[in-house]
Amino acid sequence: MCQPKEFGGLGVKNLADMNHCLLLKFVHKLHDPESLPWKQWFLTHSDLSGEAARDSYLGKLISHELQRYQDLTRVRVGTGDHTPFWHDRWLLNTPLCDVFPPLYSHVLRRDLTVRVVFDVGLQAHLRPRLTNAARADESVLQSCLEQAELGEGPDTHLLHASERESFSTRGAYRAMQEGTPTADVMKIWSTKLPTKIKFFGWLLSRGRLNTRAYLHYRNIKTLEESWCALCTSVMETNAHIFSECHRARDVWARLGFSMPGSLVQRPWDIGVITPLPDKMRLDIVLLILWHLWKSRNAVIFDQADSSSQDVINRVSRDIDSWISRYKKILPSFREWRTWPDHFVTLF
Repeated sequence: MCQPKEFGGLGVKNLADMNHCLLLKFVHKLHDPESLPWKQWFLTHSDLSGEAARDSYLGKLISHELQRYQDLTRVRVGTGDHTPFWHDRWLLNTPLCDVFPPLYSHVLRRDLTVRVVFDVGLQAHLRPRLTNAARADESVLQSCLEQAELGEGPDTHLLHASERESFSTRGAYRAMQEGTPTADVMKIWSTKLPTKIKFFGWLLSRGRLNTRAYLHYRNIKTLEESWCALCTSVMETNAHIFSECHRARDVWARLGFSMPGSLVQRPWDIGVITPLPDKMRLDIVLLILWHLWKSRNAVIFDQADSSSQDVINRVSRDIDSWISRYKKILPSFREWRTWPDHFVTLF
């Protein structure tokens, strides 16, 4: 539910992650060149990597959030005064402590800034005797440093997932929620139908409709209570309600759709080979599925049965009443209302 809609979720805010993002502001301000009284007090009593930073409430907070901040950001180096040499992404796409662990184990001070290393040199902050692995790391790192230059402006912390976006609470939250976009599920949210129908479509695509089979799977209903209300001894699954039940078969047959049960949870793939206009096809399919679901509920809760003709008539009335939602695609709307030739006679 907390995944963004483009990743197949509902976009509900994850309050724990949001709280982390708000607390990250303190860490960000410590890396910012702006002078603040609390920041001056903190840095005079401790540093970001020292144990003393954990004595106060603010210190504990920053200690807990520092690693998360470094994972989310990278640095565009200016003067290098506020960029940790070893722990920030500034030279490579990974912190130097992770790229050169043998050399990092020989570091005398781990809170060095980029500016200090450039002014004094790297060797001045290493133990006198290096292992062979550490010496090899030093040689590679020195070669990398020769290609780097400091600028004149302040250091800028950017979100690692973006090329130019500066750190912000909103951007950090978005980066923490990133995943693989689910373009097909996103199509449901881009329809012009009311939100309740979009939510229904999302539940169907995720297999989360409260069918009797799903309630049985969750140990809410017994097996005997899980049969279809219209069919004898047949489990009421998504595929049965929207494809296999005699009412659903009759509705799809009247409309000229091929409706295999395997496509029920992929409404964006239903009716691809029909002449329905692409701009409205998913809207129409979801609306048909919605009214099949409502007719199922009417049988269970109101003991009111509906014919396939009733279902189709309700679909037609709804789409006609929402014509204002389709002003920009009226040609597609008119095309749907005249498809196919026998479809007009059904209304």
